[in-house]
Amino acid sequence: MTLTAVLLIVFSVMFHASWNLMTKKSSMTAAFYALLCLTACMLMSHVWFWTPVEYSTLPGKFWLTLWCTVASDCIYGFALVYAYKKMDMSTAYPAMRSLPVILTVILTAVMGWGKPLPWTAFAGTLIAFTGCMCIPLRKLTDFNWKFYLSPQMIAVLLAACGTTGYTVFDSRSQLAMAEVYPHLNKIVLSMSYYAVRGVCLSSALTVIVLMIPDLRRDWLGYWKRHDVKPFLGGFAGAAAYLTVLIAMNFVTNVTYIQLLRLLALPVGVCWGAVFLKEKITALKIVSVMLIIAGIALTIL
Repeated sequence: MTLTAVLLIVFSVMFHASWNLMTKKSSMTAAFYALLCLTACMLMSHVWFWTPVEYSTLPGKFWLTLWCTVASDCIYGFALVYAYKKMDMSTAYPAMRSLPVILTVILTAVMGWGKPLPWTAFAGTLIAFTGCMCIPLRKLTDFNWKFYLSPQMIAVLLAACGTTGYTVFDSRSQLAMAEVYPHLNKIVLSMSYYAVRGVCLSSALTVIVLMIPDLRRDWLGYWKRHDVKPFLGGFAGAAAYLTVLIAMNFVTNVTYIQLLRLLALPVGVCWGAVFLKEKITALKIVSVMLIIAGIALTIL
């Protein structure tokens, strides 16, 4: 873990919480998410004119992991829409950010990807995960496994699986690109990857949205109303995830990225209380403290 990675993720989480706040306040739809991704794609389109990467030379494993990323992000986007319709931001956001941590630990350990994590990282993961799972509860006596099997929590789980998928596959895709261009500057490599990722993701989401009548009406409505919120969200989303992609070049295991991104949770909870007037309980405060302790144990 390097200081560069930590600083990049701290910068990222502020933008990530920002676009999630915009989506929650805007009654997010799948069309909103598609426009958000399209905006991020357009912001990165300049890369195509100067990048030294020749995409046609990239190996098949790059394109395989890239399209796995696209599929994962589509799952995440649609699950996110449902979760925000049914839950508060201060509840849904922490749950969706916490579950990918344990899922990434399991996936990278099973697949043998990255440098093995020390026991402190696993302990920190468990502590942070425990804190995140308690955030949806008003008090500990409310704990019930049936709550975690409800439709909204299943949507949260799907969103977490999507997050896990695109984080891991993005890391593998960048490694595949780096094998072809080993001397390429890390920032240029990440920007080059994000540019092609954006085209593939926004194309897939646009096709899906335009094929479904209700979503197509939502899509056209944003354009007719000149609603700028999806585009502002796209700017914040692009800034948030580009810094994550760059940070991946400065860690030995992508699990560290997931853990550091949990710093967004206290921000999300606070912004839910300040901007959305959501109630913050004592248990939520304790849960946030557990998350911060888990992160500290992991990165020390």
